[in-house]
Amino acid sequence: MASRGLQRFAPLSGIVFVVLIVLAIVIGGETPDNNDSQRAIVDFWRDNDTAQMWSSIIGVWGTVFFVWFAASFYSTLRRAEDGPARLSAICFAGAIIGAVGLLSSLSLSFATADAVDDVPGSVTQTLTVLSNGFFFPIAGGYALFFLGAGVLALRTRTLPVWLGWVTLVLGIALVTPVGFFALIVGMVWILVVSVMLYRREAGPAGRAGPVEPAAPASVA
Repeated sequence: MASRGLQRFAPLSGIVFVVLIVLAIVIGGETPDNNDSQRAIVDFWRDNDTAQMWSSIIGVWGTVFFVWFAASFYSTLRRAEDGPARLSAICFAGAIIGAVGLLSSLSLSFATADAVDDVPGSVTQTLTVLSNGFFFPIAGGYALFFLGAGVLALRTRTLPVWLGWVTLVLGIALVTPVGFFALIVGMVWILVVSVMLYRREAGPAGRAGPVEPAAPASVA
């Protein structure tokens, strides 16, 4: 019974994810641009090595909570989807790909900060360029996450219709030049959906409220 009571808090892991990622960004600050001089890049990592390593560690913990949130969201989508659960599987697979991409990017940042005093400046500069440009695995994974969730939400009304369309637009925007801004909006989306799922799981009188499959809508 205690385990079941704790399960209803699982959707709130999305809020923890957003808080930790924002904290990691605040601590880490803005890293050097690719066109900065090698001297400026090395000086930045040397002066901010501790902050950058802590930022990466906090980001890793944030990613852990994102996967927890994605698993909770997948359970909701799976209960609502008839048949082979293809769309909910695509959504969760996208979350895993995006999480791996984010962990890889954080690893590059940690390695750059940790090794700045042990490697030539050219290595630090190369790692900085790689870290700044490591975006496609993150964008592609989160695009799958939002696209799968958006299509299924419109088919089953798991989310409000307006939010389903917003989810679809986010999935498309993530693989466009405005992908970075789509990620920021995606953070707000996770906050909103976390609260919605928590309230739904709690249900009336604190009891879990299951999601029933809705009649299919005319969305491909």
